[in-house]
Amino acid sequence: MRLILHIGTHKTGSTALQQFLCANGKGLGEHGMYYASPANEFHCNSLVNAPLVDGLERLRNFIPESMRKAKQIGADTIIASSENLYAMVRYLECLHAQNSSAEVLAKERSLIESLRAAIPAHVECHVVCYVRRPDFYLESLYNQNVKKGALFSGDVGEFLSIVYDMLDYHRYLSIWRDVFGSAGCSVRAYEAALPNLINDFVRHVLAIEDISSFTTPDLRANERLSRDLLEYKRCRNEHIRYSERKLERRIFAAVDKRIASPNNNHEYLSPDKRADLLSMLEPSMERLGREFDLPPFPRFNLEAARAAWQPYPGLSLKNKREIELHYQAVQRRVSFRLERLLIRAASLVRGRLPFLSWPLDFARASGMRRLLLQAANRFQRTGAS
Repeated sequence: MRLILHIGTHKTGSTALQQFLCANGKGLGEHGMYYASPANEFHCNSLVNAPLVDGLERLRNFIPESMRKAKQIGADTIIASSENLYAMVRYLECLHAQNSSAEVLAKERSLIESLRAAIPAHVECHVVCYVRRPDFYLESLYNQNVKKGALFSGDVGEFLSIVYDMLDYHRYLSIWRDVFGSAGCSVRAYEAALPNLINDFVRHVLAIEDISSFTTPDLRANERLSRDLLEYKRCRNEHIRYSERKLERRIFAAVDKRIASPNNNHEYLSPDKRADLLSMLEPSMERLGREFDLPPFPRFNLEAARAAWQPYPGLSLKNKREIELHYQAVQRRVSFRLERLLIRAASLVRGRLPFLSWPLDFARASGMRRLLLQAANRFQRTGAS
């Protein structure tokens, strides 16, 4: 049995790739492959998050179960994917704990070793990771964490001070190489895989040349918000309840579609700060290229960047008022109001009547909550017409 473990990184087309793999189970099966993920999920992020909360038990159960399902369909290769595996400790705890790099890396190594120990020794493992130029990775990761994630409310400089060691790909990927072996780890350049990372993964990782029979999902999954709306949300994030972050994300996505003239200036770093960051990371990038046989990242031309640089002017009062009007209109929709009510009621019950937690968990797992919200959506559309 062989295991292909895709570990990210974040913001390298992981969501689109995972949706593709999940949607093409039958086609992969014809090639002797089984895409493994928990029930009702299209990736393994929840399994990766669990060890930081309640140990490795779910993961230990998931691996033999996936092997059993693979054998049932005659597959000899399991594919699993979670971008949260890259720099998992720093990413999942970065906005809640201020641990030193040494502490984070020690815990990272321990978790990776525990993961390897949970995989039967006879299983051949291959770890694959996509990386992009670090400054682009930083900006995209910042956008992601303001838009959703941990509801970050600082600027990009503050964010950089927290996640800087995540940009040192060599440091993190060397741990995977140490634990899984040099032959069991490969790194691919995100920019070189464009315009279609899915094709690159299928052809170069899965070794399937003809993918014409596969279903291709929307490649623009997990799109970013326009700049003004992102800035508005950044200022609101410290007032958003963590339990409502997913609800707010959907509200803001709906608001984004209503904005007439969105600002799409997503250059968060000035040319000089970008050059400084890349200069500091250059030794790490060179080592990564040498040791993992990676092509060079796209070169950065400081003079050309200075000439083209147009700093973001900030959120104007006019645009802020427009966003606020759209936000108030969207959040008053019946489905959103009902969902917020359900979230707050559940939080109240869990806090004051913990013995009622299991009926809430059952309702969520059984899909009752989703059906109720779908009914509310239909009611909203009927009323609007």
